[in-house]
Amino acid sequence: MKRLITLALCSVALWPAWPVATACIDAGDDLWTRVRTTYGDLRSYADTGEIAVEYGVSSTDRHTFTSAFVRAPRHFLLDFRKEGGDRYVIWADPDAFHTWWKTTGQQSDYANPNNAPAISQSGRNTASAALKIPTLLYSKATLGGDFVNFTDPTSDGSETIGGHRCYRLLGTTRDVYAATGKEVNVRKLTLWIDADSLLIRKVLEEAKPLPGQRSRVITTYDPKGNVSIADSTFRFVPPGT
Repeated sequence: MKRLITLALCSVALWPAWPVATACIDAGDDLWTRVRTTYGDLRSYADTGEIAVEYGVSSTDRHTFTSAFVRAPRHFLLDFRKEGGDRYVIWADPDAFHTWWKTTGQQSDYANPNNAPAISQSGRNTASAALKIPTLLYSKATLGGDFVNFTDPTSDGSETIGGHRCYRLLGTTRDVYAATGKEVNVRKLTLWIDADSLLIRKVLEEAKPLPGQRSRVITTYDPKGNVSIADSTFRFVPPGT
């Protein structure tokens, strides 16, 4: 009941500004904690997604991806397909993680326990898809990513996305150099979280652009938690091998 009252306060515009803002921050912290716990507890997960990278005055690059995950025995797949035909795949079995990039034709293998770079170093090649949901699924690993440095989550009401009622969560994220702690690429982050499943359906990143230009990344998901996934889903053989 306390949580429901707190969330309700965030939608009442006539209350004094400071108490409402405080209530919204408290509700945002609580919601974000529940989301992280939900992903960390999932036995399996699958999604399909799209990424729109908006930059310059009117340019947009569009990419697609699919993900699949089983916690035990461990299996993982992220198949990212870039506009123009490029492809980058991350997959895992109980013994190691692997990556393959179509541009180079190179496969890299990351045996346990030094497997984190397969995800943490794949942000650029996946338009940051590798640095979002996978870091929540492997919450105990040190993977970095867009959500690790997500601060001041604030509840901002609700909105329907693809026919699903979602909570909207506002905050800020940034990249941090591990060696020095220096923060760079600070940007606004908005999340749309499914009200029923607490799985993320949309992420909007907005960096400060040059005057008259845009700098936005919009990632949308069709997520499914605790679903049955065939073992064949995780079998990837790089073309030409």
